[in-house]
Amino acid sequence: MSETNNSSNKMNKIKCPEFVQEEDIGQTEEERQWTLKKEPRPPLPRALFFIIGALLALSFIIGGIWYYRTNLLPEKHYQIANALFKQEKYEEATKHYLRVLKLRPERKDVLYQIAFSLEKTKKIDEAIPYYESHIKLMPNDTKALIRLGWLYFEKGEYEKALITLQNASKKDKKNPDLWNLLSKIKLQSGDKEGAVLAIANFSKYTHNPEEILLAGKQLMNLKAYEEALSAYNRFTGKETNDNRGKHGAMAAKIMMGRPADSKLVIIPGKSIGLVALDATKEEVRKAIGRPNAKIFTKIGGKSALADTDTEIWTYNRKNFRKRSLRIIFVNGKVLEVESASEEYKTENGVGLSNFLLTKNSNKLESRREARNSAVLCLIKNGGLTFYAANLNETGTDAKYKKLRLHKGNISIDNVSGFSLLNLFE
Repeated sequence: MSETNNSSNKMNKIKCPEFVQEEDIGQTEEERQWTLKKEPRPPLPRALFFIIGALLALSFIIGGIWYYRTNLLPEKHYQIANALFKQEKYEEATKHYLRVLKLRPERKDVLYQIAFSLEKTKKIDEAIPYYESHIKLMPNDTKALIRLGWLYFEKGEYEKALITLQNASKKDKKNPDLWNLLSKIKLQSGDKEGAVLAIANFSKYTHNPEEILLAGKQLMNLKAYEEALSAYNRFTGKETNDNRGKHGAMAAKIMMGRPADSKLVIIPGKSIGLVALDATKEEVRKAIGRPNAKIFTKIGGKSALADTDTEIWTYNRKNFRKRSLRIIFVNGKVLEVESASEEYKTENGVGLSNFLLTKNSNKLESRREARNSAVLCLIKNGGLTFYAANLNETGTDAKYKKLRLHKGNISIDNVSGFSLLNLFE
């Protein structure tokens, strides 16, 4: 037992101390001798700091100059150029736009302004390359295409002008300036058909009444009467108190063989002159006055209205000689109207004077033979029947002719093939 106590006492004596003695901290003298001594650093020269500072300042200055020249200065010239451009000082504006392009070649947005300014200062040869460069970047810019086409035209390069403007017309079909230029080129090249199309489109899309009227006159000179009529009608629609459009339309209608007077127009199935189907007696009197004769009878033939009471008014007095009418009333309203006058014509020019001609055969729905060698021709879509008898050898004219305005494809006496009244009276 005593031996155990002695061993534990010895262990306690050799135990590691809890605290390190002050003299045991650090390096021994021998260790200090082994350590390499650091060379003392030489002091940095002050000139080096000045050089570094100067380089930094120089880099800031150069960067500022570069930024100014590539961003601020071009923008300054651009703003000045735009202001001059708006004031129409194109020569001065050109200089600033060119300066922008020189400082920043990637600024292609100034090509159009340069071209336009050069054009305005009569420098056409210089303007064209800028327009061409602009169009390469923006091929859908119809405004630039039109300007370029016009310059080609001014230089007499008609083929280039035509190609350029036709390209523009595919992108902007409603641009009146475009069609105006195209018409000039077409006229210059002798392309009458192309000129008519271009002038007609110009008259359709321009909003200037005087330009529309001028287009109508040009179309008349080109004998494009249908297109001229449309132009004159559009002018009249804009200038209702100006009779020039009405006179032009009348001339166009006359040249096409159409009735120039509204009193002589037939609208199949609806009206002839001032008399409309289904109009009352009072309405007819108000429109064309009192008749010079009245007949009270019954409808004959085999029609569904056979034996129906009817009243017939005749207008053939002196002031009606060229537009004589017979109006058939049933139950107090206009049922049908007939006339032997060649003055009455449809809006597309078909009347008693020409319905037998071959050129108008496509305007007829049908042509058939009736009794006594009579011919009945129904207009396309119905509403009007022409009657003829005693045809000439070629069948293009007849001694006796009349027309009947009615509804649908059948007139009152269609079955019998004769007019209600004496056809050749």
